Amino acid sequence: MEFCVENINLVVILPFLMSIILAANALTMSRIEKKPMFILSLLCAIICFLFSGFALFYALRTNINVESSFLWLSNDNINFYIGTLIDRTSCIFLCISAVLNIIVQIFGWKKLSPNYSYNRFLFYQNLFIFGLFGIFLASNIFQSYMFCEVVGVASYLLINFDFSNKEESKAAIKSFIFNRIGDLTLLFSVLTILYFSVTYNQLWDSTNLAFSNMMQVAESINSLMSEPIFVGFCSVLIFVVLMKFMQAFIYLTFVSKITSAEARVILFQNALIFLSGIFLLLRFTPFFVNLGGSWIWTILIIVFLFMFIGLLNKIFIPVCRLIGWFEKYVVDTFLNFVELVIRFFSFFCCRFQGGGIQLYLIYSFIGLLLILGFILVFYFTVANIGV
Repeated sequence: MEFCVENINLVVILPFLMSIILAANALTMSRIEKKPMFILSLLCAIICFLFSGFALFYALRTNINVESSFLWLSNDNINFYIGTLIDRTSCIFLCISAVLNIIVQIFGWKKLSPNYSYNRFLFYQNLFIFGLFGIFLASNIFQSYMFCEVVGVASYLLINFDFSNKEESKAAIKSFIFNRIGDLTLLFSVLTILYFSVTYNQLWDSTNLAFSNMMQVAESINSLMSEPIFVGFCSVLIFVVLMKFMQAFIYLTFVSKITSAEARVILFQNALIFLSGIFLLLRFTPFFVNLGGSWIWTILIIVFLFMFIGLLNKIFIPVCRLIGWFEKYVVDTFLNFVELVIRFFSFFCCRFQGGGIQLYLIYSFIGLLLILGFILVFYFTVANIGV
């Protein structure tokens, strides 16, 4: 069990390696068949489950809290670390998501194996699990943000798996918007903490973003900010969590119109994002504890943020319609005109190649007239300019 805890990074590395294998397989001419790829992917999922299960059993027995990190980027003011944080919370979420990953892979094989794009589905799924496991093992907020971006991309690709289905495309666009809003607010939180840590020099080195020191970070940020600003900052953190909750069920608004097996599998897979929302809520709990009696203001700020999103949505949709109108009536008209001109000249050339001596003489005469006209126009133009 200690071996599983010490090498827990394998649960992140294996899905990533599987994604690389699937991507390389898609790019090569000698592609591996679906069944071997499924077996290999399922084997990786089972190994991840075993490591997660043994780590959870060890964590429940010993109440471990082990953090390992190494320096990634550094400058004079701040250092960025990448590593893992193993505690009961991370082990529980790893184990739950590992079990669901195995179920999704088996169910997906039964329902999607006849689909010629099954290997592409496996690639999206392993990329999704790689990002999800990365969130659960992240040792700091900045690392969580990076893996949230991976989950967002994989979620969009999974929902939009069937490009020809308009309903799924709508759901994918909605998912993309919610993910971008949630992840950008998380990035705003990261940059805010970094700003106060650099400006006031109270949050040092690995402690400025680390989850293991989140209580100290929350207390420091609370002491550095005025009360209204701190309430707003905590509201943004709650807003990030709510975006993750809502994004997990965006697909439900479309799934009633979609009865395909792909829709069911993707819905089940995409609902795993809900776990990342709960996980972030637990990680950010020290900030919410420091709110004290200011919860009412937090609720009002969150309501305002959702109203602002609704306003952006009202603006965004007419802009998309305007772009669609421009594309349909302007761009398509121009392309049709170009296509018509190309077809005319193609017809002209074909007639010239297949014609007899009469057509040859007629076309030669027309060509001479065009050359003569060009010479006359050029002469009069030069004469009028005075050259």
